Amino acid sequence: MQTRVTHLFALVVSALLLSACGSTKKASQSGLSFKKRSQFNEIYFRAAKKKVLGNYTEAAQEFAKCLEIDPNSHAVMYQMANINMAVSNFTDAVYWAERSVETNNKFNYWYSGQLAQAYSKIASFDKSAKVFETMIAAEPDKRLNYSEAGKQYINDGNFKKSAKIMRKYVDKFGIDEESARLLEGLSVRLGKPKDAVAWMKQLADAHPNEVRFQGLLAETHLRAGQVEEAKTIYYGILTNAPENGYAHFGLADIYKKEGNVDSSFSHLESAFSDRQTPIEMKMKVIGSFIPYIRRDKDMKAQALTLSEKLTNAHFDEAKAWLVRGDILHASQNLSKAREALKVAVDLDPSDMTAWRKILSIDDEMMHYEFLVYDSKTAIEFFPNQPFLYIINSYAHYTLLEYQEAQDRAKEGLEIALLPTDRSDLLSTLGDAEYMLKNYQACFEAYEEVLEIQPSDAGALNNYAYYLSEQDTALDRALEMINKALEEESNIPTYLDTKGWVLYKLKRYEDALAYLKKAYTALPKDKEVASHYRDCLLKLGKTEEAKQITEKHGL
Repeated sequence: MQTRVTHLFALVVSALLLSACGSTKKASQSGLSFKKRSQFNEIYFRAAKKKVLGNYTEAAQEFAKCLEIDPNSHAVMYQMANINMAVSNFTDAVYWAERSVETNNKFNYWYSGQLAQAYSKIASFDKSAKVFETMIAAEPDKRLNYSEAGKQYINDGNFKKSAKIMRKYVDKFGIDEESARLLEGLSVRLGKPKDAVAWMKQLADAHPNEVRFQGLLAETHLRAGQVEEAKTIYYGILTNAPENGYAHFGLADIYKKEGNVDSSFSHLESAFSDRQTPIEMKMKVIGSFIPYIRRDKDMKAQALTLSEKLTNAHFDEAKAWLVRGDILHASQNLSKAREALKVAVDLDPSDMTAWRKILSIDDEMMHYEFLVYDSKTAIEFFPNQPFLYIINSYAHYTLLEYQEAQDRAKEGLEIALLPTDRSDLLSTLGDAEYMLKNYQACFEAYEEVLEIQPSDAGALNNYAYYLSEQDTALDRALEMINKALEEESNIPTYLDTKGWVLYKLKRYEDALAYLKKAYTALPKDKEVASHYRDCLLKLGKTEEAKQITEKHGL
């Protein structure tokens, strides 16, 4: 007999085989000689072992040898189906699963279950449902068979059959959440909203002490357009459990749709104060406020109130403080936003998102002492993140702490692999080296930057300026600043650099045009003013130069 083994070369390890014990099922060997039976067993268990180890191709080849010995072994067919399911080759899985069921002369739960799942994988939902129905007939006390049959009929779009199966389930086992939800959804699809309510009411009545089921009933009433009935249920819940967040959320939503803003927000406040209500629900609600905070005073005030109640209720959860930080940041209260985010990282130092937000706020506040401290602390938790070294080095440089900037940049270069990270670190290193009067080290750093990113306008500008300050390689400096201006024209600091390079080249008339543009754009920058003044003096424009000197105290 020609056995069928196809498409088993692009294999992945399956997260879940239908049954580990399926690999040790006793293979049917009736009619085999003792020698053939022994040979079959030896190959079968070798194949089963390879399968358990995830060597699916080899296992399939071994099982195929078993079928050459016993072409009617339903156990081997089951294993072949199992392997094809594991590697997502569902067409062949169906073939083998069908054969295992057909060849076996009595009901086997594992065989039938595998066939039903295989049918579902190829979208033969009707066939899958019918297999589950045969399983119901064979094992009427297994709940799973009913729900699976019902779900497969839903997938097939046969809602009436699904509802019939699920009613059998309820008659036999009673109502539970899964069956109630399925029957509610089916009733809606069949255009029977009253039945939907009835099924959920049956669930709530069957479990009178389960408040959550009362909430589900209220939601069903709302979907059926029965708002007052939903309100009655929610208020009934609050009579016994005044802090119940689910009920407050439900009422908040109802009042919002009715345009009763004050009542809606009042219930939101109560919902946010309930620690038992999952924080995820609250985060989803408050997240909807963020886009409006900067243009709507009322929503800003409400978001601040809710975020405070969130941290009061979930004071020991980092994500609550993260949300509070976001709300405060959006409200432009940077100092308090940083404080909230610091609590978040104290609770969960492994949250890189929180650290990034803190560092961003430090930079936005231009509080570089904080930026040094926070980036250094973050490095302790994330020593292999180059961007933290970039930030720390930059912050030290801004504080005129050039030795520390140099040290941190060098540390970052030891771990940085990405070209962009290396370029940023080398640029900061070059700046620090220049301020430490290590001019050759500065030039070498910038040469390496330009090897990585030849068109980096910032690096071209800085390097050109440093060369001009040292009166060296001025022609090269002019080439670089010209290229920088090609990349980003009319940047005032770049115009100043070009003017200064031309000044050092003694091209004073040309220099003046650029230096004047830079000064006009940056009238408060003393260095730019100094360059412009010096050029005016070289051109004999002493009165203009005197005015600039007096204005800037040069």
